[in-house]
Amino acid sequence: MKIICLVGMPGAGKGEVNKILESENIPTVVMSFVVRDEVKKRGLEPNIKNLDNVAVDLRKQFGKDVVAKRIAEKVKTINSNVVCVDGVRNIEEIDILKKVGDVTIVCIDAPEKMRFERLSKRGESRDPKNLGEFKWREQKQIGLGVDRVIEIADYKIVNDDSLEDLEKKIKKLLADIGHV
Repeated sequence: MKIICLVGMPGAGKGEVNKILESENIPTVVMSFVVRDEVKKRGLEPNIKNLDNVAVDLRKQFGKDVVAKRIAEKVKTINSNVVCVDGVRNIEEIDILKKVGDVTIVCIDAPEKMRFERLSKRGESRDPKNLGEFKWREQKQIGLGVDRVIEIADYKIVNDDSLEDLEKKIKKLLADIGHV
């Protein structure tokens, strides 16, 4: 099984890439759903601070690879030659996923100002309400190890134009990795 691991800072466009991959019949598993489920179990509001604090707490309690271990079990049940795992946060998670399949790391990137604007417009409870919250969230992500995964990415896609442009880049990526 080929596993496409998406990594990128909040607002870069990983969710849009998921939609494109799903339109190509590639199932997607989102790492943050594990954290959202844990927030819900703890009876907390799913806001940016609770989500990020629980993500850190889970990793402190059970190890940096805890989310990937839970996701890996889900990935094993998917009947597909290619699966996308969205939101890898650290090298330890990559190591777990490599035990399940052939991993290709894809970094989705966008300029900081554009990412902040996207998150501000999206308006989900987990999105920052101001620039201070945005910067705080960025630091939390870096603290989890996102920057190290970005450094070792096999591919980097800059999402700084239209959705059509992003779709072209993703389809080219799929051709490059031998999916199409």
